Amino acid sequence: MKTLKNLPVKKLVYGGYGLAHVEGKSVFVDYALPSEVVDAEVYRENKDYFLARTKRVVLPSSVRRDAPCPYYQECGGCQLQHLDYAEQIRAKEDMLLDTLKRIGKIEIKNLESSLYAEEFGYRIRAQFKVDRGRLGFFKRKSHSLIQVENCLLVHPAINQLLPALRELLRKIQTVKEVHVLYSPNEDEFLVKLLCDNTPPRDKIRKLKNTILPKKVVGIGVYGEGEVYHIGRNFSFIEASSYRYRVCMDSFLQINYLLWDRFIASALLKASFNKVLELHCGVGFFSLPLSKNSKFVVAYDSNRSAIKDAEYNAKINCVENVSFNYEISTEAIKRHAGEVIDLLFLDPPRSGLSGGEAKLVLKNKPNRIVYVSCEPTTLARDLKVFLEGGYKIESLRMVDNFPNTYHIEAIAHLVLD
Repeated sequence: MKTLKNLPVKKLVYGGYGLAHVEGKSVFVDYALPSEVVDAEVYRENKDYFLARTKRVVLPSSVRRDAPCPYYQECGGCQLQHLDYAEQIRAKEDMLLDTLKRIGKIEIKNLESSLYAEEFGYRIRAQFKVDRGRLGFFKRKSHSLIQVENCLLVHPAINQLLPALRELLRKIQTVKEVHVLYSPNEDEFLVKLLCDNTPPRDKIRKLKNTILPKKVVGIGVYGEGEVYHIGRNFSFIEASSYRYRVCMDSFLQINYLLWDRFIASALLKASFNKVLELHCGVGFFSLPLSKNSKFVVAYDSNRSAIKDAEYNAKINCVENVSFNYEISTEAIKRHAGEVIDLLFLDPPRSGLSGGEAKLVLKNKPNRIVYVSCEPTTLARDLKVFLEGGYKIESLRMVDNFPNTYHIEAIAHLVLD
């Protein structure tokens, strides 16, 4: 492999790479920091850029630290553990602003204060890969598995469950992934097994009762052409004074340490007659939105999430929210011509689907809240909104995923 010597790193860019330049090309370097000089080994060469991995730090940054995790740089789950956490926040703020400027041509002068909490132990959901009974995560940009004894990012209770899961995998040879959801409020687990061939129900029931702790209240088995559950397929969490049922297949914000502040920062203090919400999930934002709204109409394309959301409205005695199963583009068309005071968006990483942002412009809601988990698609979608007559009132970075390159943001827009 080609080695690039004495590379001066200019800045961090989205993806967690240190950016350098050589031979007229950009070099995106894993595990390098701004102001450092590194030797880097190229693992991919394209026409305009290199992808490389730090081989030796010639001149280290003052904010470099020894990564707390023994698997760091082998396991692909984290990209920024070598950077002091306070500097991670500043770096992510810069990456967010840089992405908006580069892709959306959007200049933001000031960000709101960023949201962040503890850098470890924050994840209540984890997806472990399995290879020949070994439990772990893939290497960065690879499908080679790194076996781990524990993970610093997940809630400590999930790490305590891992020995039992390893014992379970010794009894079932066809498992390729294990997903774990932990409720910190109920102190219980849901486990999902993704299998090549579906093991018999009786076998799973026996293993659940003999190997797994009683805190595992449900196992879902997802095989080729067959899905079944042993025990419950749901648990409950609490956020912002609301109680939520969450099924195994429903999306939920994974950083439980930020739940209350995340909701408070996303919501506006004003009151609204009619709110339209797209990508509502289990009603995580919908129920708090209902407090200052006459009526909220919410949509999602995940049936499991909509069933949870309807249940959550009932148990919280919320009667001014309607939850509906439908894709977002059709939902917007359904409300064409209506007066929408607030449009609340919380899309997946892919952002708004093709034509969705332009459909929003036809309806011209007075205000938009956009909760984003991907800066590149946020920049793309905000550009459409700004060209359509909106202005950004505020933008806040949310560090839902410390020690990784992932960045969430909350944008508040108003019709100019």
